Amino acid sequence: MRPTSILILASLLVIGCAPAAEDEAPQETSETPDGSGTETASPAPPDSLSGTAWRADAEDGARFVTYLDEDGSYRDLRNGDPYQQGEWTYAEGARGKMLCFLPDDEAGIETCWEPGKREDDTMIVTGPEGRRVELTSVAYEPPAEDAEAEEEAGEQ
Repeated sequence: MRPTSILILASLLVIGCAPAAEDEAPQETSETPDGSGTETASPAPPDSLSGTAWRADAEDGARFVTYLDEDGSYRDLRNGDPYQQGEWTYAEGARGKMLCFLPDDEAGIETCWEPGKREDDTMIVTGPEGRRVELTSVAYEPPAEDAEAEEEAGEQ
């Protein structure tokens, strides 16, 4: 039986984690507006995730790709095969911007992840119980309009 809390990034719990928070490089510092010293700058998450796709590789070699569609739905693939789908949101939460997933599964439970600063094509997200996962940006592919429409297009 599939656990009810499995969702796009929750499925990444089986994936190798990024280093623990204490292993991170120190936070960036910048001059204060009055020039009297430095203040700590927290890593800024991306402004938008709509129309993006992210990959994570599991320790067992499985490859998960999540597509964050502009209509608020997500599609999760495991090794190229449909794995899970549902709705996603990206909004301010108690700890800053949170990326939340609610699977279509009627027993699905919403799970939220805190995205870190995007560096080049990677980003680390922190999930339930402090679990950290490194994601890699991949080419976004919009959802197929309709399976029948694709078949008809292929026949023409």
